[in-house]
Amino acid sequence: MARIEMLGMQQLREKLERLGNRAKTIENKALREGAEVLRNEIAARAPRSSSPRQPDSPSQSWRTGQHAADHIKMSGVKQADGAKIIEVGIQKGDRSHYFYLKFHEWGTSKMSAKPFMAPAVAEKRTEATRKVHEIIMRELNL
Repeated sequence: MARIEMLGMQQLREKLERLGNRAKTIENKALREGAEVLRNEIAARAPRSSSPRQPDSPSQSWRTGQHAADHIKMSGVKQADGAKIIEVGIQKGDRSHYFYLKFHEWGTSKMSAKPFMAPAVAEKRTEATRKVHEIIMRELNL
């Protein structure tokens, strides 16, 4: 799961804190925009088959006929360790219809990992942070 945090922008945070409740709205909007950059890159790198499998019987509810790459999750804004975060991607404990992406990212005892999330986050982290900064600056008219 990728995490985007509001760190390293102390002056902006101080100005946001002086705005009261509007600051929370601005911070949350900026974090969502930054997380969207990561989600788009993860989706672009996620493995896709040429044709997603349709369920053969009602017992195969995990087959949706859709690509998991089109359903990359993004959490709401959360507080963790004193910072606001948004989690993007899949977790090891994922039990959704698209659980199988975790096997690509982390591998199994019989399949080596073919990560797509970690490289996407590494490549787009700076752009996501820049997007957060840009939204805050725009909202504060700076």
